Formats: sequence, C-alpha cells, structure tokens
Amino acid sequence: MKASSIAILFFMLLGGSIALAQAPNTLRDVLIDESVVYVDEEASENAVDAARKLLRERPQTLRKQNFPKLRQKSHASTAQIVTRSMAAPFGLVWGASINETKNQGIVLTRIGEKDYVNNFSAAKLPKPVSAFDKVDLTFGEENKLWRIIAYGKLLDDDASASKVLREYKIYSALLAKKYGHKQEFFTPAKIDVIEKDAKGKDVTVQKDAPIGNPDFLNQLQQGTATLYSTYYNDEVGAALAINVDGDKKSYIVIDYKNLKILEAQENKTLDAL
Repeated sequence: MKASSIAILFFMLLGGSIALAQAPNTLRDVLIDESVVYVDEEASENAVDAARKLLRERPQTLRKQNFPKLRQKSHASTAQIVTRSMAAPFGLVWGASINETKNQGIVLTRIGEKDYVNNFSAAKLPKPVSAFDKVDLTFGEENKLWRIIAYGKLLDDDASASKVLREYKIYSALLAKKYGHKQEFFTPAKIDVIEKDAKGKDVTVQKDAPIGNPDFLNQLQQGTATLYSTYYNDEVGAALAINVDGDKKSYIVIDYKNLKILEAQENKTLDAL
C-alpha cells in the first residue's frame, strides 16, 4: 500500500525569505520530505529507516490574497478569472480556499495527516492526467491551497525497475521544461564486488550500484537506494521521486509546493515576532 501518513517537520523560522537561485540546498529541503522518498516499513527487516527520513521539508505559509469566487456553474468564466500565477497543476488554483476549490466541481474527501491541517484527496479534477490515480491537496491553517501531491499508478515492474524509470524520465523532462532548474539526487546502494588485487588474489570491494541495476527495485523498496529530482521557478517548486510499496509495486510521486505562498507566511510570522 502507498504511504497514507506523511510525517513532516513544519517550521516557520528560516531566518529570511527563500532565495531561490542563491540557496539550492535550502530549496531542496523545502521541496523534499518523507512523502516523496518513502520506504515501506514492512518491506524488509533490514530496510534503512534513514531513507524515509532522508530529507525534511521546511515549509512556511501565505498572507491574505483576494481570490475571486469560483462558481461551479460557470467553468468557462473560472478559466478566464485564473491568472497564470494562480494556475496550479491538474486545473487547480493556488491559494484557493476549500470552498472555492469545491466550487470548481472538484470532489474533496478529508484525509488525516499527522502534521498538517485541511488535507483532502481530490477527485473530478478539471485537468486529470491518466498516469496518476490519486491527488492529495493541503490547504493548511490559512485555508489556502499551497501543496499538491500526485501519486502515479502502481506498476508491475521488473527487478531493474525499468517501467517506473521510464515514467520517471518522461515526467522529469516535462517538469524540467515547465519549471526549470532541475537537480537530480541519487543515493546508490552499496554492493560487494570481487576483484583481483595487485597480486592477482580475489578481494571483495564495495561499489556503488548504478541506476537500473539488476536489483534496483529491491534496493528502492528497502531504502538502500533513492532517486529523486527537484525543479522550480519563481513561484512553484516540484519534487519527483520513485517509490516502491511493500508488494514491490513501483510508482512515481510528484510533490508541488507554491513557494510564494510559503515565503509570504514566513514573512508574516517574522513580522509578528
């Protein structure tokens, strides 16, 4: 099963606003969390817990904006109202409230999360993508849509994870084209390899197992290998990762965050201190 609970370190005090171009490491921390790089706890007794806690996000949230009411009976007028900066993936609207999102004709089902409030699973999206079978939304305490997580369909993959790697490459290229600033992060598994030493004797050495090696699916499932990428522009950041569940079904995850919304809430919090 896919992870249903997503533990996240939510903090407001980064000591200044996000410098997108100047601080790529800080941005990576914002974009990546456990929902993106997930390891099933029951997959193996030797699964590496550290992979689930590999990177932690550092979100901040947004000030008030005047969003127009989105009326369910007029989807055409809704499309005209939404500016380019407000347009979100799957036809959603960044910063829209729960009711405004429902008024788009989207069906929201409340889901629980440990560290967030106002989390919903979304159905009947205006612009669905067939490769994804689940999309979750987070509105937060401000009741403004700031995060979208899309889960790809489960794949019956082979031992080298070739199917999910193909999807990963396709969507990585698309995200890079739309948002830019691609950075890929790969933590390889260590494997024992027998080599000859200077005297011709067999010795065992540890080497990095490459992406797509014959045991890659199992390595991803156990957390001994991780693969993900981040992308961003001035307003939105995205993280793309490969996950494998306890049944060895592989899938991709895309985690979108509105950086302007997060930055504005940080400034609001700092102003209050």
